[in-house]
Amino acid sequence: MSAAHPPPLTLFTLKDGLVESSADQELVDAFAADFQGLRHFASKIGEALNLGHAWTGTLQEEDLTVSYAYFGEGTSPNDPGAGSLIGKKTLLFDSLTRLTTQEA
Repeated sequence: MSAAHPPPLTLFTLKDGLVESSADQELVDAFAADFQGLRHFASKIGEALNLGHAWTGTLQEEDLTVSYAYFGEGTSPNDPGAGSLIGKKTLLFDSLTRLTTQEA
C-alpha cells in the first residue's frame, strides 16, 4: 500500500533514533516525517509551558490518525517507543492503549 492510502493499522518501533516497521519503506518514511513534525511541535509546546518533552503525540484527520508514545525510559530521539498509522480517525485512548502495550 502507498502512504496515500495506509492500511487500517500499521505499527512502528522507535529505537536508537530509527523508525522501523514491517511496512513498505514509503509508509515508514511517511510515518517518520509525521512523527518528527509531531515530536517537534509537542516539544515546542512543552518548552513554552515548562513541561519538558511530550511522551506522546497524536495527529487526527478525517481519514488518518498518526500517534507516537515513548515507553517511559525517556523522550529523546534515541529512547524506545512506538508509533502507529491508522487509516481512519481513531480515539486517542484507543491508539495510546495499543501503542503503550507493545514490547519495548
